[in-house]
Amino acid sequence: MMPKRGDSGRPEKRRSAAQQEWNASVGYASQAWEYLTDEQRLTWNVAASARRTTGQRYFVRVNAPRIRDGEALLTTLPPPEPPGPRPLLLELIITNRRGRTSLKLRFAGVPAGRYTVWGSRPCNRGLAGAPKCPRLGPLPPLVNHLCDITSLYFIKHGPYIDEHRLLLPGKRIYIRLRQEFDEGPGIYQQVRAIVPGPEDRATRGKKP
Repeated sequence: MMPKRGDSGRPEKRRSAAQQEWNASVGYASQAWEYLTDEQRLTWNVAASARRTTGQRYFVRVNAPRIRDGEALLTTLPPPEPPGPRPLLLELIITNRRGRTSLKLRFAGVPAGRYTVWGSRPCNRGLAGAPKCPRLGPLPPLVNHLCDITSLYFIKHGPYIDEHRLLLPGKRIYIRLRQEFDEGPGIYQQVRAIVPGPEDRATRGKKP
Protein backbone atom coordinates (compact mmCIF):
# COMPACT_ATOMS: atom_id res chain seq x y z
CA MET A 1 0.00 0.00 0.00
CA MET A 2 1.35 3.40 -1.02
CA PRO A 3 1.79 5.97 1.76
CA LYS A 4 -0.79 8.74 1.90
CA ARG A 5 0.36 11.93 0.17
CA GLY A 6 -0.53 15.51 1.00
CA ASP A 7 -1.26 18.39 -1.34
CA SER A 8 2.48 18.81 -1.99
CA GLY A 9 2.74 15.28 -3.35
CA ARG A 10 5.11 14.20 -0.57
CA PRO A 11 4.30 11.31 1.78
CA GLU A 12 2.62 12.58 4.96
CA LYS A 13 4.46 11.88 8.19
CA ARG A 14 2.46 9.99 10.78
CA ARG A 15 2.11 11.87 14.02
CA SER A 16 3.16 10.05 17.15
CA ALA A 17 0.70 9.43 19.98
CA ALA A 18 2.41 12.19 21.98
CA GLN A 19 2.02 14.65 19.10
CA GLN A 20 -1.64 13.74 18.69
CA GLU A 21 -2.20 14.19 22.43
CA TRP A 22 -0.51 17.59 22.34
CA ASN A 23 -2.46 18.74 19.28
CA ALA A 24 -5.71 17.70 20.96
CA SER A 25 -4.77 19.68 24.08
CA VAL A 26 -3.97 22.77 22.00
CA GLY A 27 -7.30 22.40 20.17
CA TYR A 28 -9.24 22.07 23.42
CA ALA A 29 -7.52 25.14 24.90
CA SER A 30 -8.22 27.13 21.73
CA GLN A 31 -11.90 26.25 21.95
CA ALA A 32 -12.00 27.13 25.66
CA TRP A 33 -10.80 30.65 24.81
CA GLU A 34 -14.07 31.26 22.97
CA TYR A 35 -16.06 30.61 26.17
CA LEU A 36 -14.25 33.21 28.28
CA THR A 37 -16.04 36.38 29.25
CA ASP A 38 -15.02 39.70 27.69
CA GLU A 39 -13.47 40.72 31.03
CA GLN A 40 -11.43 37.51 31.22
CA ARG A 41 -10.18 37.94 27.63
CA LEU A 42 -9.21 41.54 28.38
CA THR A 43 -7.12 40.38 31.37
CA TRP A 44 -5.28 37.82 29.25
CA ASN A 45 -4.75 40.34 26.44
CA VAL A 46 -3.24 42.90 28.80
CA ALA A 47 -0.89 40.31 30.34
CA ALA A 48 0.04 39.00 26.88
CA SER A 49 0.98 42.46 25.57
CA ALA A 50 3.98 42.50 27.93
CA ARG A 51 5.07 39.17 26.42
CA ARG A 52 4.70 40.35 22.84
CA THR A 53 1.98 37.88 22.01
CA THR A 54 -1.81 37.77 21.89
CA GLY A 55 -4.12 36.92 24.77
CA GLN A 56 -5.35 33.79 23.02
CA ARG A 57 -1.85 32.48 22.32
CA TYR A 58 -0.82 33.16 25.92
CA PHE A 59 -3.98 31.43 27.18
CA VAL A 60 -3.29 28.36 25.00
CA ARG A 61 0.40 28.30 25.98
CA VAL A 62 -0.53 28.19 29.66
CA ASN A 63 -3.44 25.76 29.41
CA ALA A 64 -2.41 23.22 26.75
CA PRO A 65 0.24 21.58 29.02
CA ARG A 66 -2.22 21.57 31.91
CA ILE A 67 -4.90 19.85 29.82
CA ARG A 68 -2.38 17.28 28.55
CA ASP A 69 -1.35 16.50 32.14
CA GLY A 70 -4.92 16.26 33.46
CA GLU A 71 -4.83 19.56 35.36
CA ALA A 72 -7.71 22.02 35.66
CA LEU A 73 -8.13 24.73 33.02
CA LEU A 74 -7.09 28.23 34.15
CA THR A 75 -9.54 30.95 33.15
CA THR A 76 -7.68 33.56 35.21
CA LEU A 77 -4.01 34.48 35.00
CA PRO A 78 -1.64 31.99 36.64
CA PRO A 79 -0.15 33.12 39.97
CA PRO A 80 3.63 33.55 40.11
CA GLU A 81 5.30 30.25 40.91
CA PRO A 82 8.65 30.28 42.72
CA PRO A 83 11.14 27.60 41.68
CA GLY A 84 11.09 24.44 43.77
CA PRO A 85 13.90 23.48 46.13
CA ARG A 86 16.95 21.79 44.63
CA PRO A 87 18.30 19.21 44.59
CA LEU A 88 15.07 17.22 44.80
CA LEU A 89 15.76 14.10 42.73
CA LEU A 90 18.38 11.93 44.45
CA GLU A 91 18.70 8.66 42.55
CA LEU A 92 17.26 6.10 40.18
CA ILE A 93 16.83 2.59 41.64
CA ILE A 94 16.54 -0.29 39.15
CA THR A 95 15.68 -3.85 40.22
CA ASN A 96 15.52 -7.04 38.14
CA ARG A 97 13.60 -9.76 39.94
CA ARG A 98 11.93 -12.81 38.40
CA GLY A 99 12.28 -11.38 34.94
CA ARG A 100 10.64 -8.07 35.85
CA THR A 101 12.59 -4.84 35.66
CA SER A 102 11.35 -2.03 37.91
CA LEU A 103 12.39 1.61 38.04
CA LYS A 104 11.89 3.88 41.05
CA LEU A 105 12.99 7.43 41.80
CA ARG A 106 14.08 8.48 45.28
CA PHE A 107 13.46 12.06 46.37
CA ALA A 108 14.86 14.30 49.08
CA GLY A 109 11.36 15.55 49.86
CA VAL A 110 7.84 15.75 48.52
CA PRO A 111 7.68 17.73 45.24
CA ALA A 112 5.45 20.80 45.37
CA GLY A 113 3.87 21.78 42.07
CA ARG A 114 3.63 20.01 38.73
CA TYR A 115 6.46 17.77 37.50
CA THR A 116 7.00 15.63 34.42
CA VAL A 117 9.27 12.61 33.93
CA TRP A 118 11.49 12.10 30.88
CA GLY A 119 13.52 8.98 30.08
CA SER A 120 16.00 7.57 27.57
CA ARG A 121 15.88 4.24 25.82
CA PRO A 122 18.24 1.64 27.32
CA CYS A 123 21.74 2.79 26.32
CA ASN A 124 25.12 1.12 25.98
CA ARG A 125 27.53 2.05 28.78
CA GLY A 126 30.05 3.43 26.29
CA LEU A 127 27.60 6.01 24.92
CA ALA A 128 29.26 9.41 24.56
CA GLY A 129 27.20 12.40 25.62
CA ALA A 130 23.68 12.62 26.99
CA PRO A 131 21.02 10.60 25.12
CA LYS A 132 17.62 11.80 24.00
CA CYS A 133 15.06 11.63 26.80
CA PRO A 134 11.48 11.88 25.49
CA ARG A 135 8.62 12.75 27.81
CA LEU A 136 7.18 9.81 29.76
CA GLY A 137 4.33 11.66 31.49
CA PRO A 138 3.36 13.44 34.72
CA LEU A 139 5.17 12.40 37.89
CA PRO A 140 3.17 9.70 39.74
CA PRO A 141 2.46 10.06 43.48
CA LEU A 142 5.27 9.33 45.95
CA VAL A 143 5.20 6.65 48.64
CA ASN A 144 7.82 7.09 51.37
CA HIS A 145 9.91 9.39 49.15
CA LEU A 146 9.87 6.79 46.34
CA CYS A 147 8.09 7.10 43.01
CA ASP A 148 7.48 4.02 40.83
CA ILE A 149 7.88 5.00 37.16
CA THR A 150 7.96 1.43 35.78
CA SER A 151 4.64 1.72 33.95
CA LEU A 152 5.47 5.15 32.53
CA TYR A 153 8.80 3.90 31.24
CA PHE A 154 7.61 0.72 29.55
CA ILE A 155 4.49 2.30 28.04
CA LYS A 156 6.87 4.63 26.21
CA HIS A 157 9.86 2.40 25.49
CA GLY A 158 8.43 -1.12 25.78
CA PRO A 159 7.45 -1.39 22.08
CA TYR A 160 10.99 -0.37 21.02
CA ILE A 161 12.57 -2.82 23.48
CA ASP A 162 10.37 -5.67 22.21
CA GLU A 163 10.85 -4.81 18.53
CA HIS A 164 14.64 -4.79 18.83
CA ARG A 165 14.72 -7.66 21.35
CA LEU A 166 16.94 -5.68 23.68
CA LEU A 167 18.49 -7.46 26.64
CA LEU A 168 18.20 -4.95 29.47
CA PRO A 169 20.85 -6.19 31.94
CA GLY A 170 23.97 -4.09 31.53
CA LYS A 171 22.17 -1.23 29.81
CA ARG A 172 22.19 2.27 31.29
CA ILE A 173 18.99 4.30 31.64
CA TYR A 174 18.79 8.06 32.08
CA ILE A 175 15.80 9.68 33.79
CA ARG A 176 15.08 13.40 33.98
CA LEU A 177 12.66 15.37 36.14
CA ARG A 178 11.32 18.77 35.15
CA GLN A 179 9.09 21.17 37.05
CA GLU A 180 6.32 22.62 34.89
CA PHE A 181 5.39 26.24 35.48
CA ASP A 182 2.45 27.93 33.79
CA GLU A 183 4.93 30.45 32.40
CA GLY A 184 7.15 27.71 30.97
CA PRO A 185 9.29 24.68 31.88
CA GLY A 186 11.91 24.62 34.63
CA ILE A 187 15.40 23.10 34.64
CA TYR A 188 15.96 19.36 34.29
CA GLN A 189 17.29 17.23 37.13
CA GLN A 190 18.90 14.01 35.89
CA VAL A 191 19.83 10.63 37.36
CA ARG A 192 20.99 7.38 35.76
CA ALA A 193 21.55 3.74 36.66
CA ILE A 194 22.51 0.41 35.07
CA VAL A 195 19.99 -2.44 34.80
CA PRO A 196 21.31 -5.31 36.96
CA GLY A 197 21.31 -8.98 36.05
CA PRO A 198 18.45 -11.16 37.38
CA GLU A 199 20.59 -12.45 40.24
CA ASP A 200 22.09 -9.07 41.16
CA ARG A 201 20.88 -6.70 43.82
CA ALA A 202 19.23 -3.41 42.89
CA THR A 203 21.52 -0.84 41.32
CA ARG A 204 21.30 2.74 42.46
CA GLY A 205 22.25 5.56 40.18
CA LYS A 206 22.87 9.07 41.42
CA LYS A 207 23.32 12.27 39.48
CA PRO A 208 26.02 12.01 36.81
